[in-house]
Amino acid sequence: MKQLIWLVEACCRHARSVLVLTLIVTFAALYYTTTHFSMDTDTSGILSDNLPFQRLEHSYHQAFPQTRDTLVVVINGDTSALTAQALKQLEVWVNSHPDEFTGSYSPGNDEFFHRNGLLFLDPDALQKLSSRIIMAQPLIARLGLDPTLHGLFNLLDTAIQQGQAGGQQIMGLTNLFNQLTETVQAQEQGRFQDVRWGAIIGGESVSSSSQDRQQFLILNPRLNHHSMQPAAGPIHDLRVEIGRLHLDAAHGVQIGLTGGALLDSEQIETVSKGAAMALTLTLGFEVLLLLFALRSIRLVISVLASLLSGMILTTALALIFIGPFNLLSIAFAILFIGLGVDLGIQFCLRYKEELHKGVAYHLALRRVAAGLGGALSLATVAAAISFFSFVPTKYAGMIDLGMISGTSMFIALLATFTILPALLTLWPLKGRPAQQGVIRMHSSLPIERHPIHLYGRWILGVSFILCLAGIPLAAHVRFDFNPLNMISPDSEGVRVFHQLLSERNTTPYRIEAVTSSLSSAKQMASRLERIPEVSQAITLASFVPARQQEKLAVMQNLRLLVPPFFLGAQASTPASGADQASAMMQFESRLRDLVSEKGVDPELRHSATSLMVALHHFQVRFKGRPQSFIELQRRIMGGLKVELENLNAALNAGPVTLASLPESLRSRYISPDGQARVEVFPRENMGSESAMRRFVTAVQAVAPEAVGTPVMLVEGGKAVADAFHEATVIALALIVCLLLVALRRGIDVVLVMVPLLLASVYTVAAMVLLGWPFNLGNIIVLPLLIGLGVAFAIYLVARWRQGVTIAHLLQTSTPVAIFFSGVTTLSSFGSMAISSDPGMASLGKTLTLALLMILLCVLIVLPALLMLFTPSPKEEIHDTEKHNQV
Repeated sequence: MKQLIWLVEACCRHARSVLVLTLIVTFAALYYTTTHFSMDTDTSGILSDNLPFQRLEHSYHQAFPQTRDTLVVVINGDTSALTAQALKQLEVWVNSHPDEFTGSYSPGNDEFFHRNGLLFLDPDALQKLSSRIIMAQPLIARLGLDPTLHGLFNLLDTAIQQGQAGGQQIMGLTNLFNQLTETVQAQEQGRFQDVRWGAIIGGESVSSSSQDRQQFLILNPRLNHHSMQPAAGPIHDLRVEIGRLHLDAAHGVQIGLTGGALLDSEQIETVSKGAAMALTLTLGFEVLLLLFALRSIRLVISVLASLLSGMILTTALALIFIGPFNLLSIAFAILFIGLGVDLGIQFCLRYKEELHKGVAYHLALRRVAAGLGGALSLATVAAAISFFSFVPTKYAGMIDLGMISGTSMFIALLATFTILPALLTLWPLKGRPAQQGVIRMHSSLPIERHPIHLYGRWILGVSFILCLAGIPLAAHVRFDFNPLNMISPDSEGVRVFHQLLSERNTTPYRIEAVTSSLSSAKQMASRLERIPEVSQAITLASFVPARQQEKLAVMQNLRLLVPPFFLGAQASTPASGADQASAMMQFESRLRDLVSEKGVDPELRHSATSLMVALHHFQVRFKGRPQSFIELQRRIMGGLKVELENLNAALNAGPVTLASLPESLRSRYISPDGQARVEVFPRENMGSESAMRRFVTAVQAVAPEAVGTPVMLVEGGKAVADAFHEATVIALALIVCLLLVALRRGIDVVLVMVPLLLASVYTVAAMVLLGWPFNLGNIIVLPLLIGLGVAFAIYLVARWRQGVTIAHLLQTSTPVAIFFSGVTTLSSFGSMAISSDPGMASLGKTLTLALLMILLCVLIVLPALLMLFTPSPKEEIHDTEKHNQV
């Protein structure tokens, strides 16, 4: 205490020197911060590398590095041909930019799968496909000679004439007419649609294994972890290229991006925006509330000046001694403002109280140091302990936050007892004459007039009943371990991720198991597939089709009956728009004849009528606009080439062995040192936390060293929860020890801790009622609640121990200062609650709730305890003297 008094007096005597030194140190720290500020955005380091599942994950990524930090491009085309074309365009672009992407891989879309895709069909499905191709062969063979709109209309005109004459008919005309109608109508209406030739010739039946309308391109972007968004450059350039290639819904293709690299980038972006908005709102609210609380511009400027200087100095020291900030430790700025301003409010309101007594300003500052220094120091140490309690845990990201925030509390205390007295010495307030009776700092505050002594027993009774009711509720609090829920659901990465999650075969939540050899991997896969929670387990051997001889025989017969399809030379010299229009008019006339003919199949008549009407409307609307007819040709005939190429390749499949599998596939399942990977797919939708836990538990029972995102989420969630249980116990134990040493009376320690424990139960119970789970962001609330609750309780108990009776205590500056400290801290937490980042908003809402509970317990329950169960020290002395006289 004497040291603080000496420090304040020294700063008052040398106020100008203190401020000059402060300016020098602050500007030096500001310069260092602006020139050395950096952030480590690698989210993999949030948890300790020493955790068993972290070590396993690192080993897996060392064996299969291409599976880490990926960017997944999801391509959905109206037809498989459009999908294939878009995929090829993007692959060419990515491969031409090695400075931005280290690799790319499209599952099931290399030459191997194009050639051997039919072997992955069931024999029955392959036989049905063979029949469809044989029926479509006459149409495709003739169309291959002239693959233009002109050639198609002439072919169909001839087919109709042959049918009318009783000759050979082309199968599948109804399906073809319907697709032509839809395509013509779509162009007329300004929509994109083209003819799905795969459905006509049977090619899309091959899609289940080789060429589908949904395909994936897995990219490995080069990351710059010294940037706020490590993958921002490659992602931006990829989106620009997608736009340049017109890969959008208007052209029959929809592109979606997701993957770890994009999700991390989106999270960083929303956190940055949310933090900037929260910090701005915090500063604005702090200024307004300080003006209302202190009623003096001088005091507000002095508090903010000391606060700003302390924050700049803390930032510079963190960069020097700890290094780059991470996504969690950067939150110290908001916490520093919210908690640091409490010291300034306590100091300034006590200073005003002394001035109201008529004390000179230099003596008032000394009396503040003498009367408040111990309480502020004790509260600061308690708050610092709540932050430092993170350090022994395994939550590596929070260790930095704990170190920085804990240190910042001492810097804030130092600024309060140095910079603030120096400023108030050079820019003092003028005290008013002493008044009779008790000083009422703000007569409008209900807390000062509330007759707690009349309702003390009721307050305590209701408080403990609510506590008893809240304990079983608090036991049902939920912990949401999925970091995906801390990213905006409207972001592209999350939206596409959830779309993939809804399908069993595309779910990103797969578990990986690594064995010493492929034979061991096959045995493990066999055991895993017997688990109810597993839908399939894939190894490299899974890509060797079963019953190959039977399937190859079917394909050999098909090659004998169906010669290879090809496109004639006229494909490179399409007819003009005028020729296309002329052929369309002639074909429309032939359709009219077909519709009017008797004995035509009703279904064919209906489709022919619809096509005739569509062609007529198209000609009326686009008459004299040959470019529209050329565009229609592209829509109708554009996908034919790709489908024929795929079908020709698929009909020439050969035997597949492990040795013939391509290296691009082999490297994803066999590491350079021979380790084999097993890819395990869940049977349930992994959108449920309970389903994910069941999946992970079941797989770990067979493969204890399994890794992957589900394992990281479940095991990481356990590690985080354990870390905060540990931090809470450490904080409670150390703070109790601190209070026992500082207060030296067990009853005082109990008085401080009771409202804190009540507030903790109320907070968690209220979270259950509101449906708010703990998550990776807001789980820091309990240790922080301990620090805040102890600090506020210490102020009240310390003032009471100075001999102020309870009746008078509630009319001093102390409860007023606690109230406004709480409100200003609420403003900083409330600004986070309305952040655009879900994680920060969750933290802000939970902290706001916790602080409200603390204020209620400290300003209502604690005074009731003091009044009903313990006389103040002065009252104890008075009672003793009275007893001696008797």
